[in-house]
Amino acid sequence: MHKHRIIQSRVKDDGDYDYIYDNAIHNTLNEYWKWAETSNGTVSFEKSWGDEDYDLTLCVDAVFEDADDYALFKITYGTEPYNQLEINSNMEGEFIHG
Repeated sequence: MHKHRIIQSRVKDDGDYDYIYDNAIHNTLNEYWKWAETSNGTVSFEKSWGDEDYDLTLCVDAVFEDADDYALFKITYGTEPYNQLEINSNMEGEFIHG
């Protein structure tokens, strides 16, 4: 099993933001779901929480069972995780490189 970090971002420890975070994860992962469909690759995603310098950190990893799918994914998308939440005027979020 191979893992690749997609999102690693400091977030607020406030339940009011849960919907925004879940929406932002969904919006961010849309591109990766499309990639899996067109490349016939198999990928799943795992969400976890961690502490980084006493801040709450949201982490999302792409998980691959096949090494070829993992390699193709890294070539296509690179290695850096998204590390910043961007919220538009409609209160919809997406994680970006900050």
